[in-house]
Amino acid sequence: MAIGSVLKEAGLVASTSEAFRMIQQGGVKADGEKVEDKALTLAKGSSVVLQVGKRKFARITLA
Repeated sequence: MAIGSVLKEAGLVASTSEAFRMIQQGGVKADGEKVEDKALTLAKGSSVVLQVGKRKFARITLA
């Protein structure tokens, strides 16, 4: 699944375009590491902690 849609479905951003904007500005982290690639995809069955900004966190498990 694409990182933009994962962030939107998790409720961390309002839209996928906002997700891409936050990635471009350096405000998105996955497991504590900055996400720099808008084309990042997450594999099914993976579990990751996503952070948007300073205060929005979510643990995501893709089924």
